[in-house]
Amino acid sequence: MRRIPLVPVALALIAGVAVGHLVALSLVAWALLLAIAAIATGLILLFFRQKAYSFLFVTLMLTVFALGALRCHMGDPRFDHRYWTSYASEKSSFLTLRLKESPIPRERSWKVLAEVEEIDNQRCTGPLRLYLRKDSTAATLRYGDRLLAHGYPDRERGSLYVTSDHYLLVSRDSTSLRAHSEALRMSLLRRMQSGPLEHRYRGVAEAMTLGWRGDLEKDLQAQFRDAGIMHLLCVSGLHVGLLAAIVGGLMAWAGKERRGRILRGSVQLLALWTFALLTGLAPATVRAALMFSMFIINNMLGRRTDSLNLLAFAAIVMLMIDPLLLFDTGWQLSFSAVAGILLARPAIRLHRNILWQASIVSLAATLATLPIALASFHQFQPYFLIANIIIVPAAGILLACSILYMALPCTFTAFLAHWPLWFCDRLTNGISNLPGAVITTDNLSPWQLTLLTACIIILMITIYIWLNRYWQKQETIQ
Repeated sequence: MRRIPLVPVALALIAGVAVGHLVALSLVAWALLLAIAAIATGLILLFFRQKAYSFLFVTLMLTVFALGALRCHMGDPRFDHRYWTSYASEKSSFLTLRLKESPIPRERSWKVLAEVEEIDNQRCTGPLRLYLRKDSTAATLRYGDRLLAHGYPDRERGSLYVTSDHYLLVSRDSTSLRAHSEALRMSLLRRMQSGPLEHRYRGVAEAMTLGWRGDLEKDLQAQFRDAGIMHLLCVSGLHVGLLAAIVGGLMAWAGKERRGRILRGSVQLLALWTFALLTGLAPATVRAALMFSMFIINNMLGRRTDSLNLLAFAAIVMLMIDPLLLFDTGWQLSFSAVAGILLARPAIRLHRNILWQASIVSLAATLATLPIALASFHQFQPYFLIANIIIVPAAGILLACSILYMALPCTFTAFLAHWPLWFCDRLTNGISNLPGAVITTDNLSPWQLTLLTACIIILMITIYIWLNRYWQKQETIQ
């Protein structure tokens, strides 16, 4: 606990947010629990201090738990009396909506997440999935646009489908950083689309660099999913980590002294946040950039803070800003994968062989995310290790070639990007066609998933503690 004091704090906060989301207590009840726990913690600190360390730990965790529940209650629109479902009727309504992302093309429509601002001139709030008929008008919309729509919102599904003659563009966001970054992202996307790279592989390059999956062919997306490397098509921790590693490698000449670390870290931070800006400041990319920024800053300062502590700090900051991130599948996968890899560090040190290290990283990330993947997607890919051992080490080449094509879409950069993407296509196609490449898990009960999660956590923590003690003994002997 002395090495990673923020980990139990983060776990208590996560528990509080989860319970606050599931248990519909009043705001006053959670605030009262927080006050009681905080007062108890203060009294123990004032009168007992070290003599009541166990009680102090319990009351402190209870305080953090209550804070998480209170923050969730305050940030959850379901507990807001202005939530839009209370204002929507069975009759057609006029809605004022603000787009929270750029529309994504589907087979017959454009899908976009919007925030409800008004229904029939009554102020309200809450997210809504908006489906627009696929035409040229919807293609011009982007993040921050305010629309006036007329239709029948579905309160149960939280969605609304409208045609082009049933909505009107009222205003555009031209001031926020997110709006400018989204405009830059769309500009780069059009540049990539106008280039000579084959459409099939261009969709993968767009997904890896800009997080845009609108041009990704369905069969290719299914191949990546069935091979167990769907994470390669989602701009997240893998891509941000690869970018940081590439920049760090290019800046190796700066040396390991303090000035060199600061110079290298500054360039890495600039590259990470430029990349986040190019991807439209998507939540998954911002999460990953924030996590890796903390690791880089820690290295710049020359401090030996445990990486699990930094990960816990990132989780605390993000959940305090937006507690509902806890229920976002992308956030869960991102943090659990990084936590799994960090817990596997002692095992990674056992051998310097690249194949061993790639296998352990892939196995740890997959094990850590397995319960979430089974609960969300109801599938398991048993050949994931084969694909990840080959593809993930080569992902840096894929990302570098895709970024190069994005910056300068010409025949030469298209040629450079084509061959690694072609290899990736052939490999995923071969693995996805193997017998038993996908195992469906629709019949798993919540109790079975809970038991599986507990077993994985216990196993990974036990191995981490045992190998950590082993390495400490080795360092003592040396």
